Amino acid sequence: MVDKPYISLTSEFGLVVRRQALEERGISWSDLLSALEVSEPLDSNSYLVSFGPHFGGEALDAMTQRLIKMGLIYFDDFFEFSQPYPEWCCFKVGIK
Repeated sequence: MVDKPYISLTSEFGLVVRRQALEERGISWSDLLSALEVSEPLDSNSYLVSFGPHFGGEALDAMTQRLIKMGLIYFDDFFEFSQPYPEWCCFKVGIK
């Protein structure tokens, strides 16, 4: 099976995490899902995982703080994505 090069994002207060960062920081998959209060991500591949939508800026801030407390570094290990765009459009992210 060939890994897909890009994963989907949500514009509604989404998060993207580098999988390698989880390994580097010793964060388990189950701990990540628990911190973000989900049973599965929005989308993922071997390199990245995306979450969302989260409901509002306050919820996204809370999730961001949880990731930081777990040891992830904002912007190096994960980032927030929240942009207005029309329903007929989608965004995807890939690793460089």
